[in-house]
Amino acid sequence: MAAKKWGHCSVRCFGCNAPVPTEEGTLRTIAVANHKGGVGKTTTAANLAAGLARAGHRTLLVDADAQAQASYFFVDDLAAVEADLQDVIVAHRAPVEVVVRTRVEGLDLLPATLSLAQLDMQLVAMAKREDRVRMGLAPLAERYEFAVVDLAPSLAPLTLSALVAADEIVVPVNPTRFAMLGLGTFLGWVQEYRELDVIHGRLLGILVTMWDGHLRIARQVQATLDELPVRRFESLIPKRTAAEDQAEARLVVGDPGASEDLSAAYSAFTEEVLSLVTEAVPA
Repeated sequence: MAAKKWGHCSVRCFGCNAPVPTEEGTLRTIAVANHKGGVGKTTTAANLAAGLARAGHRTLLVDADAQAQASYFFVDDLAAVEADLQDVIVAHRAPVEVVVRTRVEGLDLLPATLSLAQLDMQLVAMAKREDRVRMGLAPLAERYEFAVVDLAPSLAPLTLSALVAADEIVVPVNPTRFAMLGLGTFLGWVQEYRELDVIHGRLLGILVTMWDGHLRIARQVQATLDELPVRRFESLIPKRTAAEDQAEARLVVGDPGASEDLSAAYSAFTEEVLSLVTEAVPA
């Protein structure tokens, strides 16, 4: 299949939208990833996790970013967090001991701390390092239907390990030229590992965030995405001045006081995700 040129990368996505077979009742892991920062990745992960939980699905939000911004949405005092994914992978601490409950019924959090920044270096020296996140989450498989993993904006070992653990991958992107160049790099990187039989998760789709249909660049980006051999979610997350205030106030979909427009958009996105994931679950 011919490569689709985007930026300086070739994006070849043959098979990338094929469902990954998973037995009904087992944990499905959704990685929210993009190595470009500032594209709404953490906000998307937090709202998707909350949306899945509020739709009646037992959900775990995994904060795999040392910046701990996903944890900020649900933890009152980040300084009080004593353990994270590093403790699970390196110290072999039982993940159930690290997980904390959130204010959203049905949603738990595996939080992050600054110590998580050391994990990338530690993974380099580990055998089967690409499998370490999957192995770390495995004991939780019977407790949750979904795990949503918020990844750091990087292509580091922890990012790769989380993508290896993923059944599905969601890639947020905001409609700017730099973000689109970064998207090409990221998709090409994922495809290289797919061809090496390392990453097997389905690229569920690209989610456009910070959307303003009045801007020409936004319309151009949408048109470009529609030409790529990957799915674009129909839902568009609107650009709103209230978005930063909502993040600062730690509000997610379904919370009192949350932006109606943003909540509606993330609710529609969650419904899309559920519909697509259901396709991959055997009847």
